[in-house]
Amino acid sequence: MSELTTDTQPRRLRRMWQSIRQNPITVKELRSRMRGRRAFVVLTVYLFIMSGFIALIYLAYAESARGPYGPDPRDAGKIVFTAVLGIQVFLVIFVGPSFTAGAVTGEKERQTYDLLRTTLLSANAFVGGKLLSALSYVFLLIFAAVPLQSIAFLLGGVSLLELILSQLLVLAAAVTFAMYGLFCSAALRSTMAASVVTFAGTFFVTIGIPLIAGIFLGFLGPLLFGASSLGWVGEMALAFGGLALAATNLPATLIVSDVFLLEEDALFFYKTSFGSQTVWIPSPWPWFLALYILLALLLYWLAVRKVRKIANK
Repeated sequence: MSELTTDTQPRRLRRMWQSIRQNPITVKELRSRMRGRRAFVVLTVYLFIMSGFIALIYLAYAESARGPYGPDPRDAGKIVFTAVLGIQVFLVIFVGPSFTAGAVTGEKERQTYDLLRTTLLSANAFVGGKLLSALSYVFLLIFAAVPLQSIAFLLGGVSLLELILSQLLVLAAAVTFAMYGLFCSAALRSTMAASVVTFAGTFFVTIGIPLIAGIFLGFLGPLLFGASSLGWVGEMALAFGGLALAATNLPATLIVSDVFLLEEDALFFYKTSFGSQTVWIPSPWPWFLALYILLALLLYWLAVRKVRKIANK
């Protein structure tokens, strides 16, 4: 019985891999995207701009290093790493969802959606194929920047753990934001409306929530932090509330997790004191991964339901 179970598991995984690799939507989308010159021109320009930006940083460092009190090369390495990571974050938040915001509505506007839904292709395979085809190109842009980002190792100031952790967070965010764009495309009727809702949502999560939190702290900060009656419970609640808020935002999670790693030498937790109480403070990146993975699964399920509901009308 155990031999039969161990024999069927590789077959099941092999069958699942073949269904993903041979998905007609994925094959069609990737062929139409990669056969033209546009994909390669975008990739070339993307790497050229990033390489030029890194070259300017290095030239500025080399010019400053000629003096007797030149900068630390580790600072230059950190700047290179942060600059490439910032471009990747922008790519994930604003460019990735643009590939999926018109995935379903575009088929409707081209009057090919009904034709696709009359085939034997299931709603699950349709949504999965659209998502995989969009993420394939986004992942290509992300991984193409990793060799340039690794130049920071030559200058120092960046560890391998920082690189792995940052890329893990960026990839998780890429899947979730792309899935959000696909859900908007399945839920709305036009590509314009889906694009507006997609970018409004990503803008609100990335910039709107930190801005609202900053305004809130600006008005209530003196009242909260200046109150002598605020005990260790209130301080701990503020600290955990700030970490929970940071775990919903990709740039904030990257910054706070890096501070935990460099300043406190803590990957998961570090110990601090609130008054006479000692508390373990968690790093936000595991909570960010858990939240965004669950959100991506929920959006995938909702998008499949929307596609199935539209097909049954």
